[in-house]
Amino acid sequence: MADIAAIRSGLKTRLATSSTFVQIAATMPDTISPPCAVIDIEGVTYHQAFGNGLELLTFQVTVIAQRFDTAANQALLDGLISGSGSVRALIEGDVTLGGACSTCQVTQMTNHGLLPINETDYIGANFQVEVYA
Repeated sequence: MADIAAIRSGLKTRLATSSTFVQIAATMPDTISPPCAVIDIEGVTYHQAFGNGLELLTFQVTVIAQRFDTAANQALLDGLISGSGSVRALIEGDVTLGGACSTCQVTQMTNHGLLPINETDYIGANFQVEVYA
């Protein structure tokens, strides 16, 4: 069975290899300090191999930036979407997440744009991460 805490920790460790983020949270914090990333689990698909030897866990990584300097923060988000400093490159730099899983991949980016969080509007994007453990 998958160790969800270890996978969250592995995702957090991979994202921390970037100096972009001021804060990386394994769950939605009460307050955020952009630019930041928040890791949350979306779902689990069981019985991916014979004898229940493999589970597919889907995580969402939400990247959040300020709105006050839209051009600069849009450029920051663009760099997190594609390229060598992207969320995909950061996470897939160690597809085992330090041994917490068999493999993982960032499959898509969605919901790019305005993100209302705690009654404040930010800009950001969601990244879906599939983890096999």
